Amino acid sequence: MNSQCCGFYSATGVIFMTFVYVMLSTQPFFITGIDNVEEARSNAFGAMIMFCVTFAISAVLISKEQKSSTAREYDTGAEDQNLLNVDLKNNYGSVPTDSY
Repeated sequence: MNSQCCGFYSATGVIFMTFVYVMLSTQPFFITGIDNVEEARSNAFGAMIMFCVTFAISAVLISKEQKSSTAREYDTGAEDQNLLNVDLKNNYGSVPTDSY
């Protein structure tokens, strides 16, 4: 599950940093507050590469998790022994009459 979250985060980072890199390459005058456009473009490219590496690692871990556990089985026990529903089955519709 953690690798899926990390993969989503890194994919979003790749998309955003690609946008920033393209904007700094084609129209840097639309991004204000940058003194050195070349350095900002280089930093955006470096961040995009790091997000790509993180996404690749996450993709490998996701595929490894899927291969190791193809289907998880949850044993809840017999129907009458299911602890989540015992109280609901025994007391459904009843109103407590005793006060403490």
